[in-house]
Amino acid sequence: MNFLVPYDFTPIAFTAFEHALQIRKKIEGKIELLHIIDAESDRSRTEEGFAELLASLSADQTRDVTTKVRVGDIFTDISQEAADGKYQMMVMGTHGAKGLQKLFGSRAIKVITSSTTPFIVTQEKGPTEKVELIVIPVDLAKESIQIVRFVKDVAKRFDSEVHLLCAPESDEWLAKKLRTNISQASAVLAKAGVKHEIKELPGKDSLDQEVIDYGAINRCDLFAIAHFSESILPQFERFSQHLITNKLQVPVLIVNASQAENIDTNYSFITI
Repeated sequence: MNFLVPYDFTPIAFTAFEHALQIRKKIEGKIELLHIIDAESDRSRTEEGFAELLASLSADQTRDVTTKVRVGDIFTDISQEAADGKYQMMVMGTHGAKGLQKLFGSRAIKVITSSTTPFIVTQEKGPTEKVELIVIPVDLAKESIQIVRFVKDVAKRFDSEVHLLCAPESDEWLAKKLRTNISQASAVLAKAGVKHEIKELPGKDSLDQEVIDYGAINRCDLFAIAHFSESILPQFERFSQHLITNKLQVPVLIVNASQAENIDTNYSFITI
């Protein structure tokens, strides 16, 4: 597997790199550190920074690690690099959503929505040795279960358990639609031999907050969601942002659902 790690020389970016190294222990592959510069005049200084970084690491950490400097814009060129290099996973750190970014979406969300490549978004917290529990929120939109086919592969590699979460629905038609989505997600996991459970949330708070609360109580190691901007739930943009910047600092596996069906089989974790 080929991993792409957008790198801006901050502690957040280094932690994302550490997460990629930890994942590579279970899913063998190569890692590229990518820095986007505004102008060609910045290249030399950036390459020197990468040289210093690699020199400070152990031989095992730098094994199959390359660096690249690209002139462009982070909102378009990160996803373009992923496509050009046929990367199967991006591991990206986020500084969270602060100030006006809370209104317009974090940079992480903007990069994600422009890419067909699955992401793991991390924060300041470093990686754990094991991924024992993966939590997937499922809602009424069919797109919400697109993430399951990616999760099943990760779960198999890490021997993880998966919990499918849903909020209660009082309307019978909506409840039936939700049960259908849950059933389809469960069937995918069952076929792959992944241990999983279906859990109903209290439904007394926002879905994103209840998912995060559930993760805290059950010591979740990874949240997994499909992002889609045309959800029947208009709050989903906020939902995605809140989850990837969760206060638990649990990493989030996220895929752009509108592009998921177009992702080549090259992105399957099992076949790599």
